[in-house]
Amino acid sequence: MAYQKIILKKEAKVATITLNRPEVLNALDGPMLEEILDAIGDIEKDKSIWVVVFNSSCEKAFSSGTDVKYVKDFDPWAGRSIGKLLHRTFGAVRKLEKPVIAAIDGLCLGAGLELAISCDILIATDRSQFGLPNINVGIPAIVEAAILLPAIGLFGTKELCFTGKNWDVHRAQKFNLLNSVVPPAELKAEVKRWTDLLSSKSPRGMATQKDIINKWMTTDLETAIDYSINTVILNFVTRDQKEGMSAFLEKRGVTFTGE
Repeated sequence: MAYQKIILKKEAKVATITLNRPEVLNALDGPMLEEILDAIGDIEKDKSIWVVVFNSSCEKAFSSGTDVKYVKDFDPWAGRSIGKLLHRTFGAVRKLEKPVIAAIDGLCLGAGLELAISCDILIATDRSQFGLPNINVGIPAIVEAAILLPAIGLFGTKELCFTGKNWDVHRAQKFNLLNSVVPPAELKAEVKRWTDLLSSKSPRGMATQKDIINKWMTTDLETAIDYSINTVILNFVTRDQKEGMSAFLEKRGVTFTGE
């Protein structure tokens, strides 16, 4: 697929998906979601990519949310369809067997926030804002906004959903929504620090860990623990597991290859 609304770049184990509709603050419409979904499918098959980054070509926003102009006149079936497409796209990000970083500068609202919290690490500039303004246009927050409940708790989730007001980074940090906050000039370097760190780990170990965490979120406690016990065994047939444990015992640096 030739992308018109995103930019996909691959370099040194890292794939970067740049949201590229600056004229509408990266508002998400159907074609843009389809492009993101296609890019995730491409990255999933590419064994040379160990880490993924979402960022923005817009100085004012990571994403302002769903494109209101695009969905305003949808009939019920079309509205249901875009909801399912949002869930399919964000679900693909959550389930991708590679760590995903959201690099946020500016507004991160509505479906843009849902995309961000579908990632694994959230890095934001100190001028960023977060919110679910859905209620301000007469609709509830849906789809991956559900992740907020286990992520930030009941009352933080209700505040975002009920008030439609934006949080600054200080309030977002209070509810443990962000992994790192930096000045705008330092965002690129901070993302690089995280991509270097995550790409130094075993990709198969990382894939297994991400899968296990997803099960922790979606199943009961005993089932999730049993799944993790059974799943970790997969790592014991990998070269990376042998290398990692040998390096630990030999007190030397580790070199993972993804095998």
